[in-house]
Amino acid sequence: MDIIGIIGAMELEIKLLKEKMVIERKETIAGFNYYIGKIQGKDVIIACCGEGKVNAASCTQILIDKFNVGCIINTGIAGSLHSKVKICDVVVSKDVTYHDVTKKQMKNFFPFKECFEGDKKLIKLAIKACEKYKLNNWNYHIGRIVSGECFISDSKMKKSIMEEYSPYCVEMEGAAIGHVAYINNIPFVVIRCISDNADDEAYTNYDTFEKNSAEHSANIVFNMMKIR
Repeated sequence: MDIIGIIGAMELEIKLLKEKMVIERKETIAGFNYYIGKIQGKDVIIACCGEGKVNAASCTQILIDKFNVGCIINTGIAGSLHSKVKICDVVVSKDVTYHDVTKKQMKNFFPFKECFEGDKKLIKLAIKACEKYKLNNWNYHIGRIVSGECFISDSKMKKSIMEEYSPYCVEMEGAAIGHVAYINNIPFVVIRCISDNADDEAYTNYDTFEKNSAEHSANIVFNMMKIR
């Protein structure tokens, strides 16, 4: 069976999964911690990549080269960029792209893609996990996730990104993970739980919902392991 790679930017985002994991060993490569073991009998490697696109891309390439994972799941939190996506809702990536790289640059330079599509099988698995875990106080959505190097906490910037990319949420790593997965022909999906609305109140909401949202996303991934 393929080894499943799971990436979170912060320890908070992988803490619950590590607690549910039988950890066989830990390896540290280029400063990234990789936890090797099993969840629900599945071979899993969990990595903490740190914040930002370069960290995410570097950690992902090591996960592929060193550990030969068969698929990658990115878990974590995000800011809402869609009117129907509320705090504590979950977004599963239909595709991912950057909000701080022009469409022209994406299209005209390697790998000549404006966005990177999530794997259909992993998306279906994530939907099943959402349905299994679903409670009445949140919904799940399938849509575009955008990434960039800054935490979005400005309503004007939020509006600009929404108009340009029509995304469901914004974060700082998913597109880089999807980018590296794509050029290595590795299936991936990004799963994010909303911690804030990426507006002028973003920092206040983030501080309030960060922990619960991180655990919420991790629970979806755990249920994917139970179903898979």
